Amino acid sequence: MPSALIFRVCLSVLLASCGQASSTTSEAQRPSAQSPNDACDNPDADVSCCFVNAPKTLNKVMAITGSRPESGEKLVLTGTIFKADGKTPYPNVLLYAYHTDSKGYYSKTGTETGIQKWHGRLHGWCQTDQQGRYEIRTIRPARYPNNTIPAHIHAALKEPGGKQPYYISDFVFKDDALVNDNYLKTVATSAGGTGMVAVAKSATGTWTGQRNFAVPR
Repeated sequence: MPSALIFRVCLSVLLASCGQASSTTSEAQRPSAQSPNDACDNPDADVSCCFVNAPKTLNKVMAITGSRPESGEKLVLTGTIFKADGKTPYPNVLLYAYHTDSKGYYSKTGTETGIQKWHGRLHGWCQTDQQGRYEIRTIRPARYPNNTIPAHIHAALKEPGGKQPYYISDFVFKDDALVNDNYLKTVATSAGGTGMVAVAKSATGTWTGQRNFAVPR
């Protein structure tokens, strides 16, 4: 058989295999279709898109799960955000966070818009109080299926005064075996430190932890 024909046959088999593999992707894994009319409907959209859908009125509490039932163990994270000097509490900082569900997927309700189509239903916002404090009420996220990345919560900050928003290091959990020296070497940004949080389970079964950090200079 001529080599050119062999190449075409092999290419056809490869493309067919890829098509079969993609057809088995679960709905929870499959991203939403991108809308040409929404510049934020993109997994690589600018970080400012994280704050487009934020409520007009916020307080220090981010209730990601809210009052709806959500599978998974409850998690409450608290902390203080400081100014760059590391000492002065920073009020009115917007904090955005999103994470996987208890099975490791960015599952959706179907009503998400903008970048939240990609971040899934487990997302929320809060604003630090006059003492720079914040609180996140949610569930403990699971690792991605068949992956070696620690369970984590993505987060971004928007400082007052019109400053450009930015991502901070992910929240990760000290008791996760994958949060080791090798992982800590891969932390992509120094904003927020390592992001590692020591957590403990309360008598009621809720995981609690604290993360204090300063904004970059």
